[in-house]
Amino acid sequence: MGISTKPEAKSRRDPIKKTTEVRSLKYNQIMKRSTILLILAIIFLAGCQLWGATPSPPIPASQSPSPSITPSQSSPVSSSPSVSTSTSPQVTKTPLPPISLIPPNAGLAEGRISAFLDEYGFYFLYRPTKPSNPPQTLVVIHGTPAKDLTAGETALYYAEHWAPFAEENGWLLLVPAFNQADFSSRRGEITDALTGYRGLFGREIGADEWILRLLGLGWEALDQPEAPILIYGHSAGGQYVGRFLVTHPERVERAVISAAVTYPQPDPALSWPYGMGPLSSEIVWDDGTTAQVAVQPDLVKWLAASQIPTKVIVGLNDLEPQLQRPGQEGRVRLAIGKNWVESMRLFASENGLESQISFEAIPGKGHSMLGLLPYCQRALLE
Repeated sequence: MGISTKPEAKSRRDPIKKTTEVRSLKYNQIMKRSTILLILAIIFLAGCQLWGATPSPPIPASQSPSPSITPSQSSPVSSSPSVSTSTSPQVTKTPLPPISLIPPNAGLAEGRISAFLDEYGFYFLYRPTKPSNPPQTLVVIHGTPAKDLTAGETALYYAEHWAPFAEENGWLLLVPAFNQADFSSRRGEITDALTGYRGLFGREIGADEWILRLLGLGWEALDQPEAPILIYGHSAGGQYVGRFLVTHPERVERAVISAAVTYPQPDPALSWPYGMGPLSSEIVWDDGTTAQVAVQPDLVKWLAASQIPTKVIVGLNDLEPQLQRPGQEGRVRLAIGKNWVESMRLFASENGLESQISFEAIPGKGHSMLGLLPYCQRALLE
């Protein structure tokens, strides 16, 4: 681990540890968290009843799970894509699946999106009806939630659009929901990446460590061997993927970064999360608690990341001017992404390696998750 986030009077949890860690918590901490989780579960279950939620029907390969999702998302990419200048997709609220407080097990339903409540937040799993051989796992990281949506609703939206693709390829799909309280999903967009999951930070567990924990739970439940993953993220999720890549390159088989606005630059003069320089700082969370963060990036892992097949994808119409952030070369996502790919190429070359990170600009597309979706899916299959 190159990143160490330490809340006051606490040490970070090891994401690979299982129930032995929970048993070691003090009794009052367990009771407090259990009470909070119970209240959250009641609220979400009540919401499901209010919206008339029912279990999601099985998702056939190459078909969308609901009429609001375009079936062409898993189709071959057209050679002349239609023009789209939308900066954000119209997200329609769909009924939440029943929420389980019990970790996934061997009985996890096939062909359905299943929702779980972990002690750090909600997440969604999709188990394919015909798993690939060898088994493969795709992790999808959502972007900043829209003002009228929760992180859970945003993550479900992503899960619905990626489940048909996962089914078609026989992959286990994991989509976590990075909420505001624990991962600063909104405030990080307003201030800087240091405030949340974009920089791999979390209030009680690192955003990267939480993913590793959830992967361990899913693999154990399905008796699936641990293996490098496929990982994709759009916008703020793309920022997460870039930093996960340079922190855990050994965990990644292939990555796709869609329309991110900041990247981890291979520059030791820049402090994390913008560069590979060390960081020692304090984060103040919404509930007033503080956490000391100590980050010591690893140059060797940065080099290893340059050898992971990674595609940065940005729409040619994604031209909205961005705030100038440390180390990011350019004022629009298109230029910032292209310049990062070139920086990683030079960094690898200076160390006797050939970078495996590439860039693709998509004509006629703006800052749209759905508009870039088929291109991102294709990149995962290259």
